[in-house]
Amino acid sequence: MKKKKIKNKKKNFKKTKKYYYKTDIFISRMASILKIPHKKTKELFYQRIVSVIRLNDLLDDPQKIFKVLEEKNLDLKEVPWSKHTYIVKNKDKSELSKMQEYAKSLFYIQNLSSQLPPIILNPSPEDTILDMCAAPGSKTTQLASLMNNKGLIIANDDNYKRVHKMSKVLEKFGVKNTQINFAGVEELDAQFENYFDKVLLDAPCSGEGMIYLGAPKPLRFWSIKRTKEMSKIQKELIKSAFRCLKPGGEMVYATCTLSPNENESVVTHLMHEFKQAQLEEIELIKQDSFKEYKPFVKRGLKEWNEEFFHPDIDKTMRIIPGKTMMGFYIALIKKV
Repeated sequence: MKKKKIKNKKKNFKKTKKYYYKTDIFISRMASILKIPHKKTKELFYQRIVSVIRLNDLLDDPQKIFKVLEEKNLDLKEVPWSKHTYIVKNKDKSELSKMQEYAKSLFYIQNLSSQLPPIILNPSPEDTILDMCAAPGSKTTQLASLMNNKGLIIANDDNYKRVHKMSKVLEKFGVKNTQINFAGVEELDAQFENYFDKVLLDAPCSGEGMIYLGAPKPLRFWSIKRTKEMSKIQKELIKSAFRCLKPGGEMVYATCTLSPNENESVVTHLMHEFKQAQLEEIELIKQDSFKEYKPFVKRGLKEWNEEFFHPDIDKTMRIIPGKTMMGFYIALIKKV
C-alpha cells in the first residue's frame, strides 16, 4: 500500500510592521514624565487653556482698571497668589488682544504658570536683579510691578531683534526701573560676576508645556533630539546665571518644558559644578492662597530614564499642563 505524501502547506504570514506616530511617542514620553496614565495624559494636551490677565499697576490704579473691564462684561475670577491677576472666563486671548484697554497697556495677557517664576523669586524694591533671557519682556514687566518700579532690573537677551521689541514693550507698559542689556554668556560673566541680589533665568527650551495637540501640526518643532540639544545650551546658561549671583543671593531657573533633560538634569549639572549651590523649598505651593492650584504641581523627579538626579531635586516643581495652567518647571537655588 502506497503511502500518500502529505504536503505540508506552509502558511505565509505577512510580517506586519507597527508604525509609531510622533503624537504617540510624545504622549508616551509625557506620561512617563508626569507619571499619569496614557489616556489622561492625552486628554491634558488636547485641552484649551484659560485666558489670564495681569492688571498693569505701573500705569493706572488696578481697581479702576478692574471696574472698567467689568463694565465691558468680562467675567473675572481673582487669582489669590498673583498680584492683580484674573482668569477671564468668557473671552479668549484673541478677543482680549482686540480690546482698547489692551492697546492702552492697562493689562498684560500672561499665562498663570509664566507668572510663577517672578513670584517665587520674590524681588524687593531694594534689589538689583538680572532677568537673563528677558525677551519678550512679560516677566520683566511683572518684576517691575512686584518691585513697585524701584530697585534695578537688568533685562538681558542675546538676540538683537528680540531686545528691540522688548524695549518697546517695557516703554509701553510703563517700566522705569529697567536697563536693557544685549550680551551673551561670556560677556555676562565678565560684566557681572557676583553682582546681582537675584537672578531670573527663564531659559529657552523645547516648549513641551505649551503644546496643544488640537492645533495643526503641533509637533512640527518637537523632537527628543531637540530636547537634548537644548539641554547643552541650558547648562551653559544656568552656570553663567549662578556666577552672576552674589553670595547669599537667590536665583530661579524655569522652563516651559517638561523634559528632565532640560530640567532636573540641568539643575543637577549646576549642583555638581558649584558647591555653593543649594536648592531651596518653594514656599508658595504650601500657602493657603495656592491650595486650589496645588493639584497641578508635582515634585521634581529623583530619577528618569536611568539617569539619577541630585538628592534635593524634589524641592523643585513641575506644573502639569491642562486647562488651568501651562506645563512648566521651576527650581529655586541659593548661593551660600
